Amino acid sequence: MNKEENKKTIFRLKDRTLVIIDWANVYGWFSNPKSRSYLGWEVDPKKLFKYLSTYPEITDKRLYHGVEIGNKRSEDFGDEIQNIGFTFIKKDVKWVPVYLNEQNHFKRVIKKLFDVLDKVKVTNSEIATKLYELRTKIEKRLADIEPDFDRGDDGEPYVVGITPSYAKKDGAIYNEAYDLIENLDTELKSLNINVDELQASLLEPTKRRKCDFDVEIARDVFNLSNDFDTLMLFSGDGDYAALVEDLISKDKKVILVFAPGHKGKEYEQLQKELVIKGKKYTLFICTVKHLKDQISA
Repeated sequence: MNKEENKKTIFRLKDRTLVIIDWANVYGWFSNPKSRSYLGWEVDPKKLFKYLSTYPEITDKRLYHGVEIGNKRSEDFGDEIQNIGFTFIKKDVKWVPVYLNEQNHFKRVIKKLFDVLDKVKVTNSEIATKLYELRTKIEKRLADIEPDFDRGDDGEPYVVGITPSYAKKDGAIYNEAYDLIENLDTELKSLNINVDELQASLLEPTKRRKCDFDVEIARDVFNLSNDFDTLMLFSGDGDYAALVEDLISKDKKVILVFAPGHKGKEYEQLQKELVIKGKKYTLFICTVKHLKDQISA
């Protein structure tokens, strides 16, 4: 089988097919090379459109993505998608404040982190107190008038006011220890200040990009339900499992295209239920790796 024939048989479409692409989800497949589920190659929207266009059964190719106003790269991408030929559904990206200590999945972690940081501050203060006590002892020793020996370093008898009250080697050690204690005390105070600043920053809100299309996609699929028999969905987000299940209950077929590691666990349960209901062949699962030769950048 040559490459051109292969392009026509990856999807065996027999009826009207609507393509829905949740680009934020698709982009997540390859945007982070450090991710354990990193795809390893990028999806080229132009090649994707060209490949989908080889199927006459596909009646509409709709791509959903947010545009960040003022961000040239984001705005240019939106223009590119429209020029390629996709039906482009967009909306403005919003950046909403998120308080980590108020999020259920972060609340416990933040509390533990604060507890640890509080203990660090207490420990630092205790160490600083002990260093202060040691420093006081050294200062007192350096100020001693009476020596704890009978002769000086030169072997001559001790003479008040002339012979140091401590040996030179001892004095060097005392001074070195004194300087070290001074430096450690300064570092500990600085560390406590940094801990305070870190705790304060953790209570400040962070900005999260918000531009989900769950509602828009569900709305459009519902409104267009009379215009297609098969839905091809480029997204493994489990939030769409309920929509997929509803379409199948209305005798539609669904092709789910996803990247390895990016398929919601909801689909595992749905597949089991469909087998029990005798509708095994109404949901087709396809990893995007099968399309690499056709759509990779």
